[in-house]
Amino acid sequence: MDSKEKEFDSLVVSRHEIKYFINPIKCMQLSGALKNVMLEDKHNGPDGYSIRSLYFDTYAETDFYEKLAGIENRKKIRLRVYSPDDKLVKLEIKRKFGDEQVKKSAFISKEDAVRLIACDYDVLRDYEDETARMIYEIMRVNHVRPVVLIEYQRKAFIHPTNNIRVTVDTNIRSNETYFGLFDALPALCPTEEFIFALLEVKYDSFIMHWLSELLSQYDLTRGAYSKYFVSRGIFERYLT
Repeated sequence: MDSKEKEFDSLVVSRHEIKYFINPIKCMQLSGALKNVMLEDKHNGPDGYSIRSLYFDTYAETDFYEKLAGIENRKKIRLRVYSPDDKLVKLEIKRKFGDEQVKKSAFISKEDAVRLIACDYDVLRDYEDETARMIYEIMRVNHVRPVVLIEYQRKAFIHPTNNIRVTVDTNIRSNETYFGLFDALPALCPTEEFIFALLEVKYDSFIMHWLSELLSQYDLTRGAYSKYFVSRGIFERYLT
């Protein structure tokens, strides 16, 4: 395939992100309240929509250990789909700087994603997209490979002021030995033994007062929960 045929638009997002834990009952109540003051994401269904991500790391587990050490400036690379039938796949690198995150995305074909999962990094050389080229260099130099598959349900609410986006993630499941990103029924296990929801508030420059007031009514517990880190449970328990 000619490289020009693989030229897709990339996306760069730089935002602040705050996370909270919330129990299922409060989650239902808050979701109802958010509907009254924000717009629902167009992909929201009765149970939200599915997100499935496959994360990569080095053989030295660099990204995992940087998260474990609490290093402020760190990165993660992943492939992301919203359905196993997706023909285009998001290839993303996400960098964290405290509460601020910068996410760069490129779109690659499903066929190239399959090859990338098999550690054939050279498929990215055919893309003229700057993000794809950057990720290629990182993958090639660091010899990354797939380490964990994660899936969850998300409901999202948006507001145009400060590009506010509030998401509620539930039913978080993962697998560290099985990487069937495009399988219809992947083998996944819950990441926690208890039922909970993860609330994420994302915004550009500052959070609006009315949203802070709304969230304060639900006695939320702020946390630094990482789906990637928690989903690496087998590695953390037995290999570190």
